[in-house]
Amino acid sequence: MRRRQHEFSFQFQNEIAGRASNPQEARVCALIARIKVADDATFEDNSLEPGQHFHHVHDTLEKTLLMPIARMLPKGSHLHIHFNSTLLPSVLLGYAKEMQNMYIWSDRRILAESDLTDCKLEFGIRNFKKVRADMRAKALESNDIALQHRLSEAERLCNDDDKIRAYDALGSNIFSPEYKQGPKDQKPQVEEMRYQFFRARWDEKAWGSCDEWLTRKLTFSKEEVDSFFTGADTAKSPFEPLKPTTMNTMQHEKPQGFDEQEWIAETTKKILDSDYESVRESARRAWVAFNARTKMMKGLFNYESAFRRYTRKCLEEFVKDNVQYAEIRPNFMQTNQIYNDTAETQINNFGTMDLIVEEYERFMKDIGDMRQDGQIIDDGKHRPAFSGLKVIYCTPRSFSGEAVQKALDECIEMKKKWPGYIAGFDLVGEEAFDKLHPLEYFEPIFRDFRDRCKAENLDIPFLFHCGETPDDAENNLDTALRLGSKRIGHGYALPQKPDILEKMKHNGVCVETCPISNMVLGLAKRMDKHSVYRLLEAGMHCAVSSDNGTLFQSTLSHDFAEVMVGNREFNLYGWKRLARWSIEHSCLSEIERRRTLAEWEKRWQDVMDVLYEISNGGQTLPSVTDLENARNRLDSARHHGEESPTAKRARLS
Repeated sequence: MRRRQHEFSFQFQNEIAGRASNPQEARVCALIARIKVADDATFEDNSLEPGQHFHHVHDTLEKTLLMPIARMLPKGSHLHIHFNSTLLPSVLLGYAKEMQNMYIWSDRRILAESDLTDCKLEFGIRNFKKVRADMRAKALESNDIALQHRLSEAERLCNDDDKIRAYDALGSNIFSPEYKQGPKDQKPQVEEMRYQFFRARWDEKAWGSCDEWLTRKLTFSKEEVDSFFTGADTAKSPFEPLKPTTMNTMQHEKPQGFDEQEWIAETTKKILDSDYESVRESARRAWVAFNARTKMMKGLFNYESAFRRYTRKCLEEFVKDNVQYAEIRPNFMQTNQIYNDTAETQINNFGTMDLIVEEYERFMKDIGDMRQDGQIIDDGKHRPAFSGLKVIYCTPRSFSGEAVQKALDECIEMKKKWPGYIAGFDLVGEEAFDKLHPLEYFEPIFRDFRDRCKAENLDIPFLFHCGETPDDAENNLDTALRLGSKRIGHGYALPQKPDILEKMKHNGVCVETCPISNMVLGLAKRMDKHSVYRLLEAGMHCAVSSDNGTLFQSTLSHDFAEVMVGNREFNLYGWKRLARWSIEHSCLSEIERRRTLAEWEKRWQDVMDVLYEISNGGQTLPSVTDLENARNRLDSARHHGEESPTAKRARLS
């Protein structure tokens, strides 16, 4: 049974319903309302409420009638997705198993099962020649004659596999009491173990599946998420916000016009006067866990073959999840560059962009949506499987002013080289008060960037992460408004600032709302308490996104489903409006937007047709099997270029 909720008035839904001339769509809307009631019973049978936290309802959500409809639904554009955490963990872990020169290290020795939970792991591709040379240098430095002799014997082996095994036996072992442990960024001497050797030693331990354990290390569990909200490490009383590290410690020159001490004093006062101390504390705990996971992910992603395969798989998953267009957010930074597979050379940011474009264009040609000359097929008859991909240039907000300036310069150069692929610019990372830096810190150089783009006739809009805190005491929403951000990422705190909300609405700003992410990262304890409903009630345009699906074990379909089940007044027209807004507020050109929206309209009508058909005109509830079969039928028709129900009806009319 649903708990009593605030009665929301979603006028934007009523406006669509009032304009709709399609009685079929109205019948399907009524059907969805009945399905939600039926699904309520499914939740209740499992002692759950639909509006609870995603990790509480995840398994039950998969059993609902609504979930296959959410997967069937054409989502429009996916506008907020971090490229390194898009697919399920098994994808990158699977690639890593194939790499002989993939290494793993840990901040603690793994001597017993009790160490499995607390250890923090990292991965990295390594060059065999360098690894072996380092081993010989250390043996020489320590004057270990016996080890020097054994290393010489290993090096003389002719068979590559024999040589690898010999070096494994002489190298480090995470399962040994002698293993040199610790965080790599604090203790460079931390030892690395070849990953295939690690797995072989793991199998000797009889601790279960290594893959399942690593997946648990990479993803959030229900119990862990609950601990963020109710953990023993509670906020101090009275609450004392952590102070930021002095902001100029990471740079040579501070941007002009930002008074650091004044900002700290004002923000501290706002936080102390706020009603959101506990939310800030739950978010702080969540981000500690989140950052450890992103650190673990980094090395699984940053070598060429994995990056290429991952890009292809990501595009395939967009198609599978019924996404028509996506704007991905890779991190561009000097310390995050990709290696070739032998780890001999690095691929810089321009090379990374080359990889993305190459794999995207190869994919589009393979699925028949792009001609061999690189032109998108747009003849009016062609039904595209995927309408396009662009890249949002992202760099960390923790960087110095000098580093962010270099990133802005590089973004401009990329836009000139790939005018059709660079969508905009964003800063990423935790926004909390004690983290570097608020948007305001970089405001002068952002204004210079905007002026330069205007002078050079370049369209590179700001698409800033902001308001990913309970109340935006940091004033990132205010700064994003001043800088004319086209969209804002998360915007969770926007309802707390009604004046800013109204100005953004007037300016046509869209919020990239990420419901599941905001629950997992400590902002919303329940979906029915998520701020997206207040945004929608206020008439703010929003687009649903998944943010970091790898770590949350979710897809965009799950976020769409959560928005629907989290509020009883939300209906089919709400879904329709969110999907259309995502296309309207994308960084597509007018021609691209027209083409994408035309295909989306056809897909939407296809779904209306099939739901109307299998429910006998909205009179009977379909089964989960009926819905899954209908979804597969639609996917198959698109894949094989078959005539859709919509096209067939139009031809016969």
